[in-house]
Amino acid sequence: MKRIQQCLILLALALAPLAISAAPETHVFELQHRKATSVLPQLQNLYGQEGVSFSPDGQSLTVRAEAEQLAEIKELLKTLDEPPYQVRMKVRHRDLATGSESRGTTSRVYSTKGNTMRSITVQDGQMARISSGRVTRVPVAAQGNDNPAALLEEVDLSSGFLVKPSVISRNQVELQIVAIRNEPVEGMKDYETAGVVTIRRANPGEWVELGQEKSSMQQREGSRVYATSGDANRVWEINVEVLKPRR
Repeated sequence: MKRIQQCLILLALALAPLAISAAPETHVFELQHRKATSVLPQLQNLYGQEGVSFSPDGQSLTVRAEAEQLAEIKELLKTLDEPPYQVRMKVRHRDLATGSESRGTTSRVYSTKGNTMRSITVQDGQMARISSGRVTRVPVAAQGNDNPAALLEEVDLSSGFLVKPSVISRNQVELQIVAIRNEPVEGMKDYETAGVVTIRRANPGEWVELGQEKSSMQQREGSRVYATSGDANRVWEINVEVLKPRR
């Protein structure tokens, strides 16, 4: 019996270093190019079921895991912590208008067509606004808000589109599109969003339709009143190009 106890003690002493080496450790990784929240989904997919905990804070990522796992995560972060891609977005619209105009005894039918193109370069995940033939970046303060109604409180946009590109690969980009119309509706102060958020995927060089803007026209000239009736459709399209990250 005494001999068995001695063997158990020796076995426990032999296994003690292994237990100590497998104890979880906490390490803080400092990222150079990315926010910790941007790399978190990939790490959680790999280690979420293995008891590894992550705590992101700006460009710092606190990880609690075993030493071997920490070493693996360190190597993974070297790959994930890359400068964000740049996305060049070209936007064009086609104006199609039909209607009739009456002024006194004169009336005529007209239609107009036109084309225009604008371009802008944004970082992967940065939002741009498209309105009245202009394409501009959304202020950084509004970037993190994905609620269309809340975004419109911060962005001066009465009609048009908000577009956020997310690079899936060099050969494909996901576009988050919010269409806005300047028509007050119940439950919203000034704007109506046409749908919630539309998700589309585009290949570089491919023109993808964002949607249409519609308007009708009436005019008054001095003391003489005349009417112009009709509907104007502006069809917006977007083309994306993925550029190499800036280092």
